[in-house]
Amino acid sequence: MTITVYGIDQTPALNQLVRSTAHSADCPWGVFYWTSESNWSALACFGMPRPAALDPDSVSHLRNALSQTDLLAINDTRAETALMLPGLRPPGGREIRFIAAVPVKGRHNEILGALLIADHEPHAGLSAAQRYVLHTHAVQLAFRLDAHNVHDTPSAPSPVISERLRLLESVVVHANDAVLITEAEPIELPGPRIVYCNAAFTRTTGYSEAEVLGKTPRLLQNEQTNRQALDRLKAALRKWQPVEVELLNTRRDGSEFWVELSIVPVADERGWFTHWVSVQRDISERKQAEEISNQARIAQAEKLALEAKLLERQRIEATLSYAAFHDDLTKLYNRAFVMDRLNKVLSRKHGGKPLQATVLFLDLDRFKLVNDSLGHRAGDLLLMEVARRLESCLRGGDTLARVGGDEFVIVVEGEEHDRVAVQLAQEIIDQLQTPFRLSDQDIFTSCSIGIVGVSEEYTTPEELLRDADVAMYAAKAHGTGNFTPFTGSMRTNAVEALSLQNDLKNAIAQSEFSLHYQPIYDSLTGALWGVESLIRWHHPQRGLVSPATFIPIAEEIGVIREIGRWVMDQACKQLQAWTQQYPELELHLSVNVSARELKQYQFIAEVQSILETSGFPANRLQIEVTENVFLHDPALVGQVLEKLRSLDVQVALDDFGTEYSSLGYIDKYQIDSIKIDRSFVLRMLTHRRTMAIVQSILGLGQALDVKIVAEGVETQAQLDMLKAMGCPYVQGFLLARPMPPQKMAKLLLTLAEGYQASSQ
Repeated sequence: MTITVYGIDQTPALNQLVRSTAHSADCPWGVFYWTSESNWSALACFGMPRPAALDPDSVSHLRNALSQTDLLAINDTRAETALMLPGLRPPGGREIRFIAAVPVKGRHNEILGALLIADHEPHAGLSAAQRYVLHTHAVQLAFRLDAHNVHDTPSAPSPVISERLRLLESVVVHANDAVLITEAEPIELPGPRIVYCNAAFTRTTGYSEAEVLGKTPRLLQNEQTNRQALDRLKAALRKWQPVEVELLNTRRDGSEFWVELSIVPVADERGWFTHWVSVQRDISERKQAEEISNQARIAQAEKLALEAKLLERQRIEATLSYAAFHDDLTKLYNRAFVMDRLNKVLSRKHGGKPLQATVLFLDLDRFKLVNDSLGHRAGDLLLMEVARRLESCLRGGDTLARVGGDEFVIVVEGEEHDRVAVQLAQEIIDQLQTPFRLSDQDIFTSCSIGIVGVSEEYTTPEELLRDADVAMYAAKAHGTGNFTPFTGSMRTNAVEALSLQNDLKNAIAQSEFSLHYQPIYDSLTGALWGVESLIRWHHPQRGLVSPATFIPIAEEIGVIREIGRWVMDQACKQLQAWTQQYPELELHLSVNVSARELKQYQFIAEVQSILETSGFPANRLQIEVTENVFLHDPALVGQVLEKLRSLDVQVALDDFGTEYSSLGYIDKYQIDSIKIDRSFVLRMLTHRRTMAIVQSILGLGQALDVKIVAEGVETQAQLDMLKAMGCPYVQGFLLARPMPPQKMAKLLLTLAEGYQASSQ
């Protein structure tokens, strides 16, 4: 389509103006519709095939929308479909996610067309400068199609630039925002000169128009103006791109003020950038409010610190402010209030009155998962919603407080307080079963509740909350969404667990750990293949502590990595010593590694270091992992196993068949050895199905060229059956129990002497 006015072809100029409009808003597509009889035709476009003319219904829809606002923008069309027009076909069938339109008006302010821009990505919105430039280009388009304004191209550019500047001024002259228009160049020093400022600019800065014309916008800057913001601004100008920054400027009288500055380049119909439009919005009040807020937070922290000291000295005086007694997030009572309340409850025993009260300690289950996956804001919203539901469960005299991140305390007083407390705990658990609606999705949570009755044995609120907390953890141990009353044995167990944790942290330093070794034999030849290292803890008071007891605690308190490193280091050194002493035995070593150890980023480096230091051959080291290592972050686990195998270290799957998706792990990951769990060996002689499973595992190992080791061989009948089925390797009490290094050394000596005798 060719558009001529008085014989002059306007098509290139219109296309270039549409292109410039799209560029000013960081959009890849643009189109200009103009009235043509009852329809609007696309006179110019950029980045897409020329759309078909709009039908009368679309014209009416668009004209009505633009008559109600000077700029219509849909930041995400998936969320809002108020400006979807037929015929817009971006290249490649891409979806329009952002679209904006401004009216193109005639001399009498009538709407004669529309200028649209679009993008395949959603936008956060248009800056003030981008909005003004869109209107400017709409005026330029109308100007080009007005026959009174079309002339032959002049020989000198000055009249054209002056006319363009007049069009720019016409858009911003009455704007409430402070607007500067500068020349397009130079970008470097001294910078583009100011050619126009509106009245809002002079009011904001105190400079008169005469004082700024011919100068550069640098006259507003000062030593405090952020250098990084200025560098970002200059980088955008060099690329002729729109930009938004926040700057600290200076008025004529020397006073400083903050502005939100948006700048957009303006191009002519030939595509040459002629001006920059700069819009400055005074955000000093917002910045001042932020500063006041920061000062308020500091003051609040100082206030809370002071209040904590007062609470310790004065046991909460009646004159404390509302903030000292309430949680700021949930508006519930806080820890200070509930401690004071419990003090008053306990003080009744001195007056001879019965202690009719019960304490409930609540902890949300899996709350950390909400924070980690949805963010802390979602976590805060969840806490507020939980607080409202808890309030709905209370009687008039009950006290509810938030005492920690996701911890709440309820004090129930009065007759039948113990029965009411149990009923209340069940009601709370039922209430939390209904999902919470946050960020347009359902969030499921539950809580664990510990219950303790106030009795004569308690003298302080801390003792009450301690036992309620212990009962809560006992409830959590039985699964989510449970409540448990406190018993005396719970306190003993808690103290014992804490003591065990402390002892475990010192066990390595005190040389309380030792290693035992259990032989693994070739079932067909009876030869020793290698040993599995097994840790033992000899506590000076407790005696021998089972690994099943202390390994989970070591993982929980974060010392499993240190223990695991010690085990592997000691075992590799010991095996290397035996290898040098008895090279003919070609001993292999199996070491158990937990999921936490495997996922430590330094694990591979530590294995390499231990192998290099000990001299033990990597191809004789086998790392044993259980199937649960694949349950969380299996991709990372797979990478670690590949790196181990690249070192020639072998990988064994321990306790095979007792977890989930066992065959899936063998299919996905390179496994060198499978250890049949002792539960299968124990049942195979009496259960046909178990026997079939063991046979299947052996067949799988043969098909995949994977070593199979049967664990827990305790009877001769089991050993005979495994041999008959062709199981390559066996391990168990029948053959040899785990033994200390000294006893293992004697066994190796006996085997080596037998080997030498047979070879002579």
